[in-house]
Amino acid sequence: MKLKFSNLKTSCLVMLFIALCQFSLAAQTPDSPINQANALFQAQKWAEAAAAYEAIVKGDPSNGRAWFQLAWARQGLGQYKEALDALEKPLQASKGTPREAAVDYAAATMYAGLKDNDKAIEYLNKALAAKFGQPRTIAFDPNLKGLHDDPRFKEVLAAAAKMANVCMNTPEYRGFDFWVGEWDVLGKGGQKVGASKVDIVADGCIVSENWDNLAGGVGKSYNFYNPVTKKWHQSYMDNSGGNWMMDGELKDGALRYEGAI
Repeated sequence: MKLKFSNLKTSCLVMLFIALCQFSLAAQTPDSPINQANALFQAQKWAEAAAAYEAIVKGDPSNGRAWFQLAWARQGLGQYKEALDALEKPLQASKGTPREAAVDYAAATMYAGLKDNDKAIEYLNKALAAKFGQPRTIAFDPNLKGLHDDPRFKEVLAAAAKMANVCMNTPEYRGFDFWVGEWDVLGKGGQKVGASKVDIVADGCIVSENWDNLAGGVGKSYNFYNPVTKKWHQSYMDNSGGNWMMDGELKDGALRYEGAI
């Protein structure tokens, strides 16, 4: 059965791969062979697109981008074995580059089309190892539907979700969670001087503080872990123009910030 990319998400996914896999960065004129082939591809004219890409790689066997898109065009025709043959060049060319994840993922979908679940799972794991942390893409890709009942596919989804939510799944980013909640802020003598509401936002990457002073002041701070400096950072601003930026470290259960107000 021929596989058609009529689903919008799938079409967008294919074009995302094209954008990611710019194996040839040379400028192209609008009527260049690669652009003509791309236009056929976007129109989902798989047979014509495949023929156009085949002509390109025949004249330039080193054009990994054209090989990659030829593989997808052949997949659109349901020619999974031929698609994998075309993908071999990009697979070799992309090793150790940011493009590797997209090419490994493409191979996984093509093996899935051949109903070779073992190879499909193998290449999904390779894509994850190359940092393809896109759980929604994997979960809703119709090319992978045949894997949904495989327990290993659920493991792939769990690993992708963990990778995508790096802040929620990395201990260093969770060091300031003890501050999350609603607090009464007490001054000298134990009298309440304000209240602070602290939330986790941005998928766990930011600890956000909303401060209310009983005297009428309001302020907000963003707190986040910087993996480069290995320190926490706070940027604060209030409605009087008061602001500061401080950095600190979590030690002995306390986060100590230092900076100029």
